[in-house]
Amino acid sequence: MPLIQLNNIEKILGDRLIFDKLVLSIEKGERVGLIGNNGEGKTTLFRTIVGEITPDVGEVGIPRGTKVGYLKQDATFDAGNTLIDEAELAFSEMHDMSHKLREIEHGMADAQGEALDKLLARYEKLQHQFDESGGYAWSHRLEATLLGVGLGRDVWETNVEKLSGGQRSRLALAKLLIAEPDLLLLDEPTNHLDLEAIEWLEEYLLAFNGAMLLISHDRYLLDRLTTRIVWLTQRRLKSYPGNFSAFLEQKALEELSQKRAYELQQKDIAKQQEFIRRFSAGQRAREAQGRAKKLNRLLKSDAVIDSVQSRKSMHVRFSNDARAGDQLLRVKELTKSFDDRVIWKDIAFNVKPGERIGIIGPNGSGKTTLLKILIGELDADDGEIRWGTNLNIGYYDQRLDEFDPDNTILEEVHDGIIPERKARDMLGSLLFSGDDVDKRMGDLSGGERARVALAELMLENPNVILLDEPTNHLDLQSADALERTLSNYDGTLLIVSHDRYFLQKIATRMLIIDPPSMIDFEGTFKEWHDKLAEDRKKPDQKKPDQKKNGSKNEPKKQAAMSSPAPVHKNPVQVKPNQKKDGQKKDNPYARPFGRFSVGEIEAQIAATEKEIASAQESLAQSFRDAGKSKKLQQVLDQQTDKLKQLEQEYFLRET
Repeated sequence: MPLIQLNNIEKILGDRLIFDKLVLSIEKGERVGLIGNNGEGKTTLFRTIVGEITPDVGEVGIPRGTKVGYLKQDATFDAGNTLIDEAELAFSEMHDMSHKLREIEHGMADAQGEALDKLLARYEKLQHQFDESGGYAWSHRLEATLLGVGLGRDVWETNVEKLSGGQRSRLALAKLLIAEPDLLLLDEPTNHLDLEAIEWLEEYLLAFNGAMLLISHDRYLLDRLTTRIVWLTQRRLKSYPGNFSAFLEQKALEELSQKRAYELQQKDIAKQQEFIRRFSAGQRAREAQGRAKKLNRLLKSDAVIDSVQSRKSMHVRFSNDARAGDQLLRVKELTKSFDDRVIWKDIAFNVKPGERIGIIGPNGSGKTTLLKILIGELDADDGEIRWGTNLNIGYYDQRLDEFDPDNTILEEVHDGIIPERKARDMLGSLLFSGDDVDKRMGDLSGGERARVALAELMLENPNVILLDEPTNHLDLQSADALERTLSNYDGTLLIVSHDRYFLQKIATRMLIIDPPSMIDFEGTFKEWHDKLAEDRKKPDQKKPDQKKNGSKNEPKKQAAMSSPAPVHKNPVQVKPNQKKDGQKKDNPYARPFGRFSVGEIEAQIAATEKEIASAQESLAQSFRDAGKSKKLQQVLDQQTDKLKQLEQEYFLRET
């Protein structure tokens, strides 16, 4: 039975038909990618599935008992909670069951006869539910998931109201994954995740046993995860087996076949119309009338083949009139800190004209800060930046907040600098036509503001472009258009991006920020990623020596990007009053399980959880024997303490 079934869904919002007879079913184990242009109604479809929007026609069928988890782009939390409090709400059922078990245990201590038998029956049933739901391993799963999505322990006690937009998105994702629903609805789940967290999420979702419906502009993610692509176009859904690359191939063949069939049908229609015109009178008039009736029936039927509707795509063109000097940029011993946290120290790199450099690193590593320091918007604490001569530097800011909200699009771009006709033509190439140019900047979507920013960048004719997350807010077709433009651009590019597909297409050199240092790698994103994978296969290999800035082609070992729960390694400064704890942390022989390997610790955790479950079951059956119950309770307490120490050791190793 499908986990979800959409039957002939129709929806009108205002005077616009959004959905027209949508049909979709998703089976357990399927990972379906939902794609479509911005504004087609992908998020509206999600809201329809979960019941936030009621369809005008048709029905959404979800079997009784199916647990649906929905990740929204704008998550809301209880304002009084800390991050860890909010995350633990995902285990509210586990908390309730654990509390009820303790209550029953206390009740059994005083109960006798039939009352005791009833409590025992309740206890056994509830204990079985508790074990089936993961038992005492819930805290381990909670911490592993928070760390996996990039929420380190240093923010766990932070009030949710003080979290950044990125942290809030990651918390919402963690809560959803912890709850382990039968059907996942994920709306842009990689927003605000760094590359390491994205790859952790990929591995998690690949192992997920339920079904998944995914909205994403991340083409790399769609290729790795999806078993089917559903395309929302012209108010209907079209389904294609395979991943995103397979969809592109099938769509191209489909459009080619449709184009040929359309041309043949149009040729036959023209032939019939010519016959009818020539012989509408005369000896063959009856035959002409018969053909006319047949043609009219065809033209009114669904058998008419539509022409291929090629959606307009934006056309970006960066002119590069000025030739840069031979030495474009030199960065030497650059250092930056915020408060007492060192972002990077003494990093150095040179840039030659025409280079295409991708900049990656974990969230909070200072990627955007580096770009802003390079263009002079922020000051470094120390170091030297020397730009070459004859440079026109353009900068694309991912925040997209440098606009006057009261300006129209035309006013923002025109600004009296260029002729209005040229401004209109340029905006037309970016899909702003007719009355679109009179929209207020404050009313635009993220995708529309991104296109305005690209228009302003085009006007500058830069020979050096610094781009901060340029594919954020762009739909798949617009991102592809930008890629084609930058591939043909002969200037210099420095690009901060977590879009792996985009980086692989454009960048030929990588700067990897790994606070407080930087690694300079001559090669593409895939070559860097392959190098990391190769290093991970050699766990006993001594960590290669790094130069002050990181030696080329010798990436420093990092937490495995595809491991079940990678952890961000933030520098930690031990204060004097933390010295004792720090010494204990650094000396494994001073800890109960410090000599164990990670694998041995994981095995011990699993064995201890089984011991706890067994002790609980025995305890439930022995309350008539006070002496035996007391011993079993002692065993249970000892095993619970042991599990806590094992988990502390496990997470200590991870950090």
